[in-house]
Amino acid sequence: MMVAQRAPFEPGETERAIAEFEVWAQSRLLGSPGIDNLFVLVKFNTFRAFVSNCKDLGIPTHDTLVDESVSPFPKPEHPPIDQLRVPPSLWPTQLQKQVNHHPWIDLLPVPTMRDNLLRAAEEWDQDGLCTDLIGHGNDASTGIGMVIWGEPWDPAGWEVTAGFLQHWGWTIRGCDELVDATNSWRERRGEEPLDFEGIRIRDDPTQ
Repeated sequence: MMVAQRAPFEPGETERAIAEFEVWAQSRLLGSPGIDNLFVLVKFNTFRAFVSNCKDLGIPTHDTLVDESVSPFPKPEHPPIDQLRVPPSLWPTQLQKQVNHHPWIDLLPVPTMRDNLLRAAEEWDQDGLCTDLIGHGNDASTGIGMVIWGEPWDPAGWEVTAGFLQHWGWTIRGCDELVDATNSWRERRGEEPLDFEGIRIRDDPTQ
Protein backbone atom coordinates (compact mmCIF):
# COMPACT_ATOMS: atom_id res chain seq x y z
CA MET A 1 0.00 0.00 0.00
CA MET A 2 1.49 3.24 -1.21
CA VAL A 3 5.17 2.28 -0.93
CA ALA A 4 7.14 4.33 -3.43
CA GLN A 5 10.61 3.18 -2.40
CA ARG A 6 10.65 0.06 -4.58
CA ALA A 7 9.52 -1.02 -8.01
CA PRO A 8 6.03 -2.54 -8.34
CA PHE A 9 5.72 -6.29 -7.84
CA GLU A 10 6.06 -8.32 -10.98
CA PRO A 11 3.27 -10.81 -11.76
CA GLY A 12 3.54 -13.72 -9.35
CA GLU A 13 6.01 -11.99 -7.04
CA THR A 14 3.43 -11.34 -4.34
CA GLU A 15 2.32 -14.97 -4.36
CA ARG A 16 5.94 -16.14 -4.11
CA ALA A 17 6.59 -13.80 -1.21
CA ILE A 18 3.51 -15.10 0.61
CA ALA A 19 4.53 -18.72 0.04
CA GLU A 20 8.08 -18.10 1.27
CA PHE A 21 6.80 -16.30 4.35
CA GLU A 22 4.43 -19.14 5.17
CA VAL A 23 7.32 -21.61 5.07
CA TRP A 24 9.27 -19.36 7.43
CA ALA A 25 6.26 -18.92 9.73
CA GLN A 26 5.63 -22.65 9.98
CA SER A 27 9.27 -23.28 10.87
CA ARG A 28 9.09 -20.66 13.61
CA LEU A 29 5.86 -22.05 15.02
CA LEU A 30 7.44 -25.49 15.45
CA GLY A 31 9.26 -23.96 18.37
CA SER A 32 7.98 -21.30 20.76
CA PRO A 33 7.85 -17.98 18.91
CA GLY A 34 8.37 -14.79 20.87
CA ILE A 35 5.91 -11.91 20.94
CA ASP A 36 7.75 -10.06 18.17
CA ASN A 37 7.50 -13.08 15.85
CA LEU A 38 3.80 -13.40 16.59
CA PHE A 39 3.35 -9.71 15.82
CA VAL A 40 5.03 -10.20 12.43
CA LEU A 41 2.59 -13.03 11.71
CA VAL A 42 -0.37 -10.80 12.58
CA LYS A 43 1.02 -8.04 10.37
CA PHE A 44 1.61 -10.43 7.48
CA ASN A 45 -1.87 -11.90 7.78
CA THR A 46 -3.32 -8.40 7.39
CA PHE A 47 -1.17 -7.81 4.30
CA ARG A 48 -2.28 -11.14 2.88
CA ALA A 49 -5.92 -10.12 3.45
CA PHE A 50 -5.38 -7.03 1.31
CA VAL A 51 -3.78 -9.14 -1.43
CA SER A 52 -6.76 -11.51 -1.35
CA ASN A 53 -9.23 -8.63 -1.64
CA CYS A 54 -7.20 -7.29 -4.58
CA LYS A 55 -7.81 -10.57 -6.37
CA ASP A 56 -11.54 -10.56 -5.58
CA LEU A 57 -11.90 -7.03 -6.97
CA GLY A 58 -9.67 -7.62 -9.98
CA ILE A 59 -7.27 -4.86 -8.91
CA PRO A 60 -3.61 -5.64 -9.75
CA THR A 61 -1.63 -5.92 -6.53
CA HIS A 62 1.14 -3.67 -7.83
CA ASP A 63 -1.40 -0.85 -8.31
CA THR A 64 -1.82 -0.65 -4.54
CA LEU A 65 1.95 -0.22 -4.08
CA VAL A 66 2.37 2.90 -6.21
CA ASP A 67 1.54 6.36 -4.88
CA GLU A 68 0.18 7.60 -8.22
CA SER A 69 -2.33 4.77 -8.67
CA VAL A 70 -6.03 5.65 -8.91
CA SER A 71 -8.94 3.36 -8.18
CA PRO A 72 -10.64 2.01 -11.31
CA PHE A 73 -14.14 2.50 -9.92
CA PRO A 74 -14.64 6.24 -10.66
CA LYS A 75 -13.63 5.69 -14.28
CA PRO A 76 -16.66 5.80 -16.63
CA GLU A 77 -15.29 2.93 -18.69
CA HIS A 78 -14.98 0.58 -15.73
CA PRO A 79 -17.45 -2.33 -16.10
CA PRO A 80 -19.96 -3.06 -13.35
CA ILE A 81 -18.69 -5.23 -10.51
CA ASP A 82 -19.42 -8.93 -10.86
CA GLN A 83 -21.80 -9.30 -7.93
CA LEU A 84 -21.91 -13.08 -8.29
CA ARG A 85 -18.15 -13.32 -7.76
CA VAL A 86 -17.29 -10.37 -5.52
CA PRO A 87 -18.44 -10.48 -1.86
CA PRO A 88 -21.01 -7.75 -1.05
CA SER A 89 -18.73 -6.19 1.57
CA LEU A 90 -16.33 -5.23 -1.24
CA TRP A 91 -18.90 -3.82 -3.66
CA PRO A 92 -17.98 -0.18 -4.36
CA THR A 93 -20.24 2.43 -2.81
CA GLN A 94 -21.64 5.34 -4.78
CA LEU A 95 -18.94 7.55 -3.28
CA GLN A 96 -16.22 5.19 -4.47
CA LYS A 97 -17.64 5.48 -7.97
CA GLN A 98 -17.64 9.28 -7.83
CA VAL A 99 -14.44 10.30 -5.99
CA ASN A 100 -10.95 9.66 -7.32
CA HIS A 101 -8.91 7.84 -4.68
CA HIS A 102 -6.06 5.41 -4.19
CA PRO A 103 -7.11 1.77 -4.81
CA TRP A 104 -5.94 0.52 -1.40
CA ILE A 105 -9.07 2.09 0.10
CA ASP A 106 -11.17 -0.28 -2.02
CA LEU A 107 -9.63 -3.26 -0.22
CA LEU A 108 -11.19 -2.50 3.16
CA PRO A 109 -14.21 -4.82 3.58
CA VAL A 110 -16.24 -2.20 5.49
CA PRO A 111 -18.21 0.12 3.15
CA THR A 112 -18.86 2.80 5.77
CA MET A 113 -15.16 2.96 6.62
CA ARG A 114 -14.30 3.47 2.96
CA ASP A 115 -16.82 6.29 2.71
CA ASN A 116 -15.53 7.88 5.93
CA LEU A 117 -12.07 8.06 4.40
CA LEU A 118 -13.32 9.50 1.13
CA ARG A 119 -15.44 12.15 2.86
CA ALA A 120 -12.38 13.32 4.80
CA ALA A 121 -10.68 14.06 1.44
CA GLU A 122 -6.99 14.89 1.90
CA GLU A 123 -7.25 15.89 5.56
CA TRP A 124 -5.51 12.77 6.87
CA ASP A 125 -2.15 11.00 6.59
CA GLN A 126 -2.62 8.17 4.10
CA ASP A 127 0.86 6.75 4.64
CA GLY A 128 0.33 6.83 8.40
CA LEU A 129 -2.96 4.97 8.14
CA CYS A 130 -1.45 2.35 5.84
CA THR A 131 1.34 1.79 8.35
CA ASP A 132 -1.00 1.57 11.30
CA LEU A 133 -3.36 -0.83 9.57
CA ILE A 134 -0.65 -3.46 9.36
CA GLY A 135 1.31 -2.42 12.45
CA HIS A 136 4.74 -0.91 13.00
CA GLY A 137 7.34 -3.36 11.72
CA ASN A 138 8.37 -5.81 14.42
CA ASP A 139 7.49 -3.49 17.30
CA ALA A 140 4.79 -5.26 19.28
CA SER A 141 4.66 -2.49 21.86
CA THR A 142 2.73 -0.04 19.68
CA GLY A 143 -0.49 -2.06 19.70
CA ILE A 144 -1.73 -0.28 16.58
CA GLY A 145 -3.30 -2.13 13.69
CA MET A 146 -6.04 -4.54 12.76
CA VAL A 147 -6.11 -8.28 13.25
CA ILE A 148 -7.67 -10.66 10.71
CA TRP A 149 -9.15 -13.85 12.16
CA GLY A 150 -11.46 -14.94 9.34
CA GLU A 151 -12.00 -14.45 5.63
CA PRO A 152 -10.37 -11.24 4.28
CA TRP A 153 -13.65 -10.04 2.76
CA ASP A 154 -15.73 -10.68 5.90
CA PRO A 155 -15.93 -7.78 8.41
CA ALA A 156 -16.85 -10.33 11.10
CA GLY A 157 -13.30 -11.66 10.86
CA TRP A 158 -11.63 -8.27 11.48
CA GLU A 159 -10.66 -6.88 14.87
CA VAL A 160 -9.68 -3.30 15.72
CA THR A 161 -6.91 -2.86 18.28
CA ALA A 162 -7.19 -0.29 21.05
CA GLY A 163 -4.26 1.62 19.58
CA PHE A 164 -5.90 1.84 16.17
CA LEU A 165 -9.15 3.01 17.73
CA GLN A 166 -7.36 5.77 19.61
CA HIS A 167 -5.51 7.03 16.54
CA TRP A 168 -8.04 6.34 13.80
CA GLY A 169 -11.41 5.95 15.50
CA TRP A 170 -13.00 8.51 13.19
CA THR A 171 -12.47 6.14 10.24
CA ILE A 172 -14.80 3.53 11.73
CA ARG A 173 -17.66 5.74 12.92
CA GLY A 174 -20.92 4.03 12.01
CA CYS A 175 -19.16 0.72 11.27
CA ASP A 176 -21.38 -1.36 13.54
CA GLU A 177 -20.26 -4.65 12.01
CA LEU A 178 -16.63 -3.86 12.91
CA VAL A 179 -17.59 -2.84 16.45
CA ASP A 180 -19.52 -6.08 16.95
CA ALA A 181 -16.73 -8.20 15.45
CA THR A 182 -14.02 -6.57 17.56
CA ASN A 183 -15.81 -7.04 20.85
CA SER A 184 -16.84 -10.55 19.90
CA TRP A 185 -13.20 -11.56 19.41
CA ARG A 186 -12.22 -9.84 22.64
CA GLU A 187 -14.98 -11.65 24.52
CA ARG A 188 -13.70 -14.99 23.27
CA ARG A 189 -10.35 -14.17 24.87
CA GLY A 190 -11.98 -13.06 28.12
CA GLU A 191 -11.12 -9.38 27.53
CA GLU A 192 -13.25 -6.34 28.26
CA PRO A 193 -15.02 -4.78 25.23
CA LEU A 194 -13.54 -1.66 23.68
CA ASP A 195 -15.47 1.54 24.30
CA PHE A 196 -15.93 2.80 20.76
CA GLU A 197 -18.05 5.74 21.87
CA GLY A 198 -16.07 7.02 24.84
CA ILE A 199 -12.50 6.89 23.60
CA ARG A 200 -10.74 10.17 22.85
CA ILE A 201 -9.65 10.17 19.20
CA ARG A 202 -6.47 11.95 18.17
CA ASP A 203 -6.17 14.07 15.00
CA ASP A 204 -9.80 13.77 13.93
CA PRO A 205 -10.13 15.61 10.57
CA THR A 206 -13.91 15.55 10.83
CA GLN A 207 -13.97 17.80 13.91
